[in-house]
Amino acid sequence: MKQRRFWVVTLLAVVMGIAAMAPALAAQDSADATREETFRVAIGRQLSDPTNLNLYAGASRSDTGLHQVVYEYLFYNNLQTGEFTPWLAESYEYNDDYSQLTVHLRDGVTWSDGEAFTSEDIVFTYDLLRANPAMEWANEANNAVASVEAPDPLTAVYTLTAPSPRFHLNREAFSAVQIWGGLTILPKHIWEAEADPLAFKNSNPVGTGPYVLDSASQNGLVYVRNDNYWGATVLGHTPAPKKVEFVYLGDEQTVALALASNELDIATIGILSAGTFQQIAGDNPAITAWTNELPYAWADPCPRALMVQNANPQLENPLVRHAISSLIDRDAIVALAYEGTTIPAQGVWPSYDALTPYMDAVADLYEANPVNYDPDRAAALFEEAGVDPGDITLRYTVNTDSVEDVKVSQVVADQLIAGGLNVEVQQMGSAAREPMLLAGDYDLSFQAFCPGYLTENLELFHSKFYVPLGENAPWYERNSFRYNNEEFSAIVDQMLATPPDDQEALIPLFHDAMSIWLPDLPVIPLVQAPALVPFNGTYWQGWPTASDAWNMPVSWWANFNLILNGYPSTESGEWVGGVTPVGS
Repeated sequence: MKQRRFWVVTLLAVVMGIAAMAPALAAQDSADATREETFRVAIGRQLSDPTNLNLYAGASRSDTGLHQVVYEYLFYNNLQTGEFTPWLAESYEYNDDYSQLTVHLRDGVTWSDGEAFTSEDIVFTYDLLRANPAMEWANEANNAVASVEAPDPLTAVYTLTAPSPRFHLNREAFSAVQIWGGLTILPKHIWEAEADPLAFKNSNPVGTGPYVLDSASQNGLVYVRNDNYWGATVLGHTPAPKKVEFVYLGDEQTVALALASNELDIATIGILSAGTFQQIAGDNPAITAWTNELPYAWADPCPRALMVQNANPQLENPLVRHAISSLIDRDAIVALAYEGTTIPAQGVWPSYDALTPYMDAVADLYEANPVNYDPDRAAALFEEAGVDPGDITLRYTVNTDSVEDVKVSQVVADQLIAGGLNVEVQQMGSAAREPMLLAGDYDLSFQAFCPGYLTENLELFHSKFYVPLGENAPWYERNSFRYNNEEFSAIVDQMLATPPDDQEALIPLFHDAMSIWLPDLPVIPLVQAPALVPFNGTYWQGWPTASDAWNMPVSWWANFNLILNGYPSTESGEWVGGVTPVGS
């Protein structure tokens, strides 16, 4: 009853906002695309400069919709089905020593302005990144790729800087979508005219995707379907929505009410809490999520962990790090910070079924080195380390721009203080916090660990990323916590040199790596990453769910293109998925 009264009060408080919002939303629907023909996505923030659509110079990929509906990629990885779906390309193969990768492009692909998409566009993009190392992802691409050649319009040959059987999984150096996005190929005939690619705003982007930009403002972007889209001819398929909108509507309650009133089709990750979702789903049966009961959320492939500054003398002893881990009640974090929408994590990789053989192989290591709440074990470990927890003072940096970070910090800090530690919570905005993390100027900090694959996530702890305190680490989860173990790194190197489908070789190597990583515990796993994504089925059907897991429910990933479009099965060739109008 209290929840009902709260919701009624909230509804009355924001109804004027919805009333003001409705004309703007209605105005976006035109004679060419009615509400029934429009797929509308709520984004989490306004765009500071909607004229800048250069994703190599600061433009958001996700909030703008650029890598979802404008640009496309050579391949898309489907974590749910395990399919590596050819798209702009048809196939690839390595040479014998994995020093070259040859990609065969799909014939008939065109840019939205009608120009042919060819291997010359691929060569141009890598040459551009090499000539302009300040462009985003340029360092990753340049470090992995020595050169790209185009022996013919439909063939691209990548010469790598070092043999790598996993190069095709490197999203920051290859145009395949693994987790979230991938390196984006640019149209040579557009970009070659720009003297300064970092100053080029690309306000009217040309891509191979099924949609072209109609309008842009701080409150979002509107795209209309390109009826000359190459997929209609080559694949025999065009996405059903005539219009796709990425709109910023305001706070959680405003977004919730827009969903409840059927003005939205989906809200991106992180906007709605479990309580709000439960309320609107209870009132509107068309609103669903990945599951129909807790946790509701799909497991995003970026588990959350507590980064621990290994270079801090108070934290350099693994026994102390394990003791701190044993003071953390992850079930309480799930209940209090996430309202039950996730599960505890025991590592920095997602809990997908495909990883079960690997997890089974290290069960003995977890039995000897548990990652769970056990205050008695914590006390014993502190005693073994010769450390009084009351003598430890830790600075816990918290990003106030992240509601998730703030909620988790409240639970974790209280637990550590209850365990006898002195914890100083240092709250700051992301702009102030980010350089501190790279410099290692923290003791504890909450962090998502991507890219989501076992080998690549272990690589984040590689000694090659180690730098002394005060120098900038390559990235936050790329060893800003200053872990340095050469024996572990050598095993990771062996894993990186092993083809990703060779489980027989990889599982023993994983066990060897974890026999070092787990006793050392350089960071403290907390929870899996919840992706609570509410979907409104009033106008559209076919959105992936746990009961029909044909894809991931990710409107902010580049894979959203295949959710709208569907794709040909790599096994049968039959068309899989794609949202369609309700009743079709």
